Amino acid sequence: MNSCAKCGACTVVCPVHRVTGQEAHSARGKLHLALLSDLPGKGAVFEDIFSKCLLCGACASVCPRDIDVCRQVVQSRAAFPAVTGAHGYEKYLARKVLGHPEILAPLRVLGRAGARLLLKYLPEDSGLRLRLALFHQDAGAVPAVENVPAAASGLGLKEGLACFPGCSARYLYPEIISSCDALVAGLGQALSVPEGLSCCGLAAFAAGDRREAERCARNNIAILEQSGGPILVTCASCYAHLCRYGELFVDAPVWRERAEGIKARLVEISCLLDRQSATEAIPTGAASLGTGGKKVRVFYHDPCHLRHGLEGTKITAEPRRVLARHRQLELLELPGGPQCCGQGGLFHISAPEISAVIRDTLAAKVLALNPEVITSTCSGCLMQWRVAVEVAGAASRVRVLHLVELLAELAVEKVNRIEL
Repeated sequence: MNSCAKCGACTVVCPVHRVTGQEAHSARGKLHLALLSDLPGKGAVFEDIFSKCLLCGACASVCPRDIDVCRQVVQSRAAFPAVTGAHGYEKYLARKVLGHPEILAPLRVLGRAGARLLLKYLPEDSGLRLRLALFHQDAGAVPAVENVPAAASGLGLKEGLACFPGCSARYLYPEIISSCDALVAGLGQALSVPEGLSCCGLAAFAAGDRREAERCARNNIAILEQSGGPILVTCASCYAHLCRYGELFVDAPVWRERAEGIKARLVEISCLLDRQSATEAIPTGAASLGTGGKKVRVFYHDPCHLRHGLEGTKITAEPRRVLARHRQLELLELPGGPQCCGQGGLFHISAPEISAVIRDTLAAKVLALNPEVITSTCSGCLMQWRVAVEVAGAASRVRVLHLVELLAELAVEKVNRIEL
């Protein structure tokens, strides 16, 4: 913290600072405030300030002194009460649910039923409408595994693939796993989701609850060690946090070594798909996604955890190469480059007003490109985008799909075309 040069590079890229304009909400401001241990009334004021951080990592990526700002924010949060801030109880409840993610399965059933029955009757500004928007778009036809054409992947995967899907894909949107299963089968591999996996622990870690984060990590490490070969991760946020498991066990060298062993086996989904041979055979202008032969306009949203949270590396080119391989797609880009969507794990719960401004500002720019599909690999970002298109009144013309859902649909159309 003492090494901060106060240069202000972080203020330019901070999504929260862009909205509020408050110095305290920048990384520079937080690092300064963290040094003031005797400031009167520090408790409530500091708790509010430090809760207003997305932990997106944008500040750390531009810091000339390589300060890990996210770690400093998490360390500060660790000293705060379990329930803090204006939306503290909602955030605390969300963390408790993620501690038992199987609770999410009934929510999926209720949410999809409610979306079918109520959305047509709810007012446009209804809060319930925005919650049901998470389930508004029913799952499309998921290809049967045997109907996906096999490809010469050259991946050398001999033991199959264990999959860490994350809580959202496993309990809220199981069609993500089904689509991934179909695509992996097309590579000549078998996909399995080990029983007993818990939440990756990112929400607990971000809240400063190190004990719960370590519990999740130990459980997942022990279960994943029972499999051999690569571990496929379909959620960008989960992938980034799994890569950092070793940092949780600085004082436990045995667990740190085990965590690093798991890290060496992790494979992010777009990276795996990028490594397969280019076998796309549908010519430009072929029928695609029910658009009668026109190219489908697709916007790929970069998860912040893949842009900033991987220790100096990025996973940004791989998903774009995967999409570019399909000539019936037209990939759209923002002139100013990728931006944060404002979801930030549980940030959208603790600071809903700021989150909404970040979300809607980005959505306006993206929707101006007239996309037909918005895709990403982060479960949280996808939920934020579902709400964004609903707020913008674009849910009827813009679909929000995980990358593997989009690619699975393309694979089905390729099979249908070959059979015809």
